[in-house]
Amino acid sequence: MRVSGNICWMAGCIALAACVVLLAGIPSAAAAGVIRGQAIEEAIRAYVSKNIFQTGRDTRIDFPGGISDVTLDGEDITWQVQSRRNEDFFGNTSFSVRFYEDGRLLDEKIIKARLEVLMHVVVSARSLGRDTVISPHDVRVMARWFTRPPRNIVSSLDGVVGKKLRAGVSPNTEITRNRLEDVPAVKKGRPVKIVVDNGLMGITTIGISEQDGMHGELVKVKNASSHKTIYARVVDNSLVEVEF
Repeated sequence: MRVSGNICWMAGCIALAACVVLLAGIPSAAAAGVIRGQAIEEAIRAYVSKNIFQTGRDTRIDFPGGISDVTLDGEDITWQVQSRRNEDFFGNTSFSVRFYEDGRLLDEKIIKARLEVLMHVVVSARSLGRDTVISPHDVRVMARWFTRPPRNIVSSLDGVVGKKLRAGVSPNTEITRNRLEDVPAVKKGRPVKIVVDNGLMGITTIGISEQDGMHGELVKVKNASSHKTIYARVVDNSLVEVEF
């Protein structure tokens, strides 16, 4: 009974040592015989966690086909997980698990996996019509799992509030960059304040913008008093400045 207890204690120490080696990113070791599929799964999960640590992503991994036990002949068998070149750890992928004895390759298994990444996105809080200028109450941020890198993603409210929708959306619809357009600071046919300042004197008058204009753009503006059309720089909402 004492011998049996020592053997069990030693086996437990060997298993613990193998886990420690694995988490350090070094090939795992096993005695000859059967290598359990669960151990291989844990090795792949540890490999993924180590290699996406720098990205700060929250990732979950699934093995659609499961992982079978591997039976090998040999002593002091080690195994090592490798990913595909330029792996982005998104969506459907596969990992190579190679088994060695004294540096000699015994076998290789290809394990299919599916990786999902948790990312924050902006979604509509209610139905919004076309040309709606988005307010903070119209949208919210939520977390969603993705199986492929999303395109045109917006992850904060600052990226959408104050912009206009190109088309209407239903509740809980993701608001992506291609759904948005900037709202002109001055609008065609609307009044604007015209500022003329040459450093010696400043004049302010009212005009009518003859075209839409974003911040920093030059637009044509008709002076409401003289009815002359001039070019002015958009400096704020409904405010333009004549440059000298």
